[in-house]
Amino acid sequence: MTQYSGFTDQTADHLLLDAGAFYKNYDITTGSGSLLGATRGGGEFNAKPTIRQIEVDGVKGRAKGLENIDFWDVSIMANMLELTPEVLATALTTGTIDSVSNTNYDIITASNSIQLSNYVDNITWVGRLSGSNDPVVIQIFNALSTEGISLKTADKNEGVLPITFIAHYDGSDLDTVPFKIYYPKLTVDTTPPTVTTSPTDAATAVVVTANFVWTFSKAIRPSVVNGSNFYVMKGSDGTLVPGTLSINGAKTVVTFDPTANLTATTDYVAVCSSNVKDLFGNALAANNITNFTTA
Repeated sequence: MTQYSGFTDQTADHLLLDAGAFYKNYDITTGSGSLLGATRGGGEFNAKPTIRQIEVDGVKGRAKGLENIDFWDVSIMANMLELTPEVLATALTTGTIDSVSNTNYDIITASNSIQLSNYVDNITWVGRLSGSNDPVVIQIFNALSTEGISLKTADKNEGVLPITFIAHYDGSDLDTVPFKIYYPKLTVDTTPPTVTTSPTDAATAVVVTANFVWTFSKAIRPSVVNGSNFYVMKGSDGTLVPGTLSINGAKTVVTFDPTANLTATTDYVAVCSSNVKDLFGNALAANNITNFTTA
C-alpha cells in the first residue's frame, strides 16, 4: 500500500540523539579512546565524492555507467568548548606541548614541516541511537587538522574552537576510502509487553491517597503515555478521576497520581489500553482492566 509519509513504527528506533562525543584513537572493540573534551554545538561529518562524467561522442546527457569517482573529501568537525593543551596542539597540525621548560605553563608551539607522526590514527564520533543500547560510531582515519586555529572570544560568553580533521588514504591501501560508519544492528523483538498493576485486580481496602501504578515487562514508548491510554474512573458511572500521568526513566513504570483523594468505600476501574506499545512497536495483547475498592 502506498504511504504518504515516511513515518513508520520503526521511525522512533532510528533517531540520532544529542551531540555525541569525539575521540582520538578510539578502539571500536574495547570502546575506549582519548576523549577530546566537551563541545558546544556538536560537530559535523562529511564524506563527499567528486564524480566526473565520462564524455562519449553521441551521448547528450548523463549516462548510467559513465561516471567515475576522482576524489573523496572526508572530514569530521568538532566545536570544542573545552580547550586543553592537547586540543590546541592537535588543532595546530604540527603542534607540540612543552611541559618541562616552564614551571607555570605548558608551552604549545608548531613546526614548519608535517611529519607522519602528526597524523592521528583516527578521529571518532560516538553517538546514541534511539532504538539501541549500542552507539553509532563514525571514524575517519589518518586524520590531520589542516585549518589551524581560529578562536573567537566575546564578553559574557565562552570561546568555542571549531576543529576540522581531514581524513587521508594510507599509502599501503589506496583502494579503501578512509572512513567507517558502525551502525548497530537492532534486535528484532516481536514479543508483546505484559503489565502488572498496583493495586491488583479485585483489591479491596485500598487507601484513598494511593496512586495507581502500571509496571511493564519492557520499556514502552513515552508517546503513548496519555489520558486516552491510561485512566482511572469510578465503577458506578464511569466518571473519570482527574490526575497526572508520569513515566520513569527506564520507561517501564507509569504512575497515575489523582489530583484529590479517592472517595472512600468506592469501586474504581483502572484502564491501560492495547494501544500501548513497546520500543519495538509491539502492542499489549488486550486492554488491561483493573477493578479495586477503596477502604
